[in-house]
Amino acid sequence: MVIEHSGAQMDRRGILKALTIAAAGAWPALAAGRSLNGTAINHVSYASKDYKKTRDFYRDLFGFQVADEDQKQLYLWAGDALISAKNTPAVQAPFIDHFGLTVEPWDLNAVEAALKERGLTARVSRNDPHDDQGKSAFTLDPNRYNLQLGAKDLEIKPGHIESPAPLKAMGINHISYQCADYKETRDFYVELLGVTVSNDDGKRAYLWFGDAFIVVKNNTDGNAKPVIDHMAWNLADWDRDHVIAELKKRGLEGHPDGTGKSVLTKDLNGFPLQLCSQDLVKRP
Repeated sequence: MVIEHSGAQMDRRGILKALTIAAAGAWPALAAGRSLNGTAINHVSYASKDYKKTRDFYRDLFGFQVADEDQKQLYLWAGDALISAKNTPAVQAPFIDHFGLTVEPWDLNAVEAALKERGLTARVSRNDPHDDQGKSAFTLDPNRYNLQLGAKDLEIKPGHIESPAPLKAMGINHISYQCADYKETRDFYVELLGVTVSNDDGKRAYLWFGDAFIVVKNNTDGNAKPVIDHMAWNLADWDRDHVIAELKKRGLEGHPDGTGKSVLTKDLNGFPLQLCSQDLVKRP
């Protein structure tokens, strides 16, 4: 895939690397500007050592639907959100390198202008086969974490195919995002994307995008480097004991939370994973 901007061409991974390099200097003070409308968590971009084993795990256990597979990546759909699983055999430990948020209505010029008003640079896909119409833009948030803003129809959801998987993922519940200063991060996303905030206790807050949310919280280990420490997915027909039993069959531990409405585990790559009842948290 090729991404072109201002006469230069690079692949998607190159864009992310360039953004990180560009952020090596001091972060600019953000000025207020026009707000965009962030409506959904569109995807998480997941790097693991063997993306085909990752594909099989999420498909066979949770019923994720596979689409757009090539030698570089594939998509794993659950509801209206997806995991973009990357082919990264050199990776030793799995990680999420960026997440994507839906902006409605989509207007690339307005997105670029809103970012520019805040001293931010947009990197725009031009000839990427996964975005050949300029329906997304990459930038960096205050933590220098890669962020993709995109149109609702950036990716085309495949037609539903009934799955024999014992558990059924039906959409993303939340992602958990550790950073150096959750308040600065909270304010950035509120000011840029107009999101609703709940459960702000002075150490973390929930930022709502439709029926899903980002938990922004201060790093627990004092490390200033931002990281997505887990992702959480809703399961249909919630049954805590059934979830734990299915995990156990595959040699995985399942730890229920205090509410009985979610189970904490790790996927086949060792990445933290939370499985949830859809009513785990009520949207404000």
